[in-house]
Amino acid sequence: TDIVYKIAAYGKDSKQVRVYEIMTKPCIVVNPALGVEYVARLFANTGILRAPVIKGKLFGIISITDLLRKSDLFENPKRIFIEDEIEVAREEARTICATKGDSSRECAAAWDIVEELLSVASDQRLVKENVV
Repeated sequence: TDIVYKIAAYGKDSKQVRVYEIMTKPCIVVNPALGVEYVARLFANTGILRAPVIKGKLFGIISITDLLRKSDLFENPKRIFIEDEIEVAREEARTICATKGDSSRECAAAWDIVEELLSVASDQRLVKENVV
């Protein structure tokens, strides 16, 4: 869709445009160890429909369609094991920051994901405390 919206719609020559000029930013990637529920929430919060699955190398692309077809997300909803998700996200953020630099956009985006997970964990604890 980026090509249609940012090149074809404006009559630009695709041979003169670089990928970084038209790609959706920030580039959100998914760690293969993340749970389906977290990826679904990530897609909902960011409005994206697909994301590359990367950990050192490209494993593939996860899409909304994959989530709907191949998971039991709606038939058998599960409680998110948020602590595991937070640890995976922290490891990923540390790796990204070590590779790209502490002041890079990628590093900031990775830590934003950790903060979002921490917020979700806090919300879950509040709900649990209010139910008990």
